[in-house]
Amino acid sequence: MQKVIALVLGAAVVGGASLGVAHSTGHEARTRAQCERLPTPNRQACITCVTRPARHHYHPDYPAAERCRADNGRP
Repeated sequence: MQKVIALVLGAAVVGGASLGVAHSTGHEARTRAQCERLPTPNRQACITCVTRPARHHYHPDYPAAERCRADNGRP
C-alpha cells in the first residue's frame, strides 16, 4: 500500500512540475523594460504592443501577425 501511495504522490509532483513549466515560455515581454532588452527590429513593436490601453504582451519568437497578444495572464 505504501508503494502505491508513494507512486501516486511522485506522479502528482512530477505532473504538477511539468504543468508549471509548460505554461511559461520565458520569451514574452510584458513591460517596457523587458522590451528594451530586445534587438532593435523587435524593440519598437514590443513597446507599441505593451503600452496599449488594454494590457497586452509581446512574443518576439512568434510569426509577425501573432506577436502582440491580449494579456490574459498566460503566455
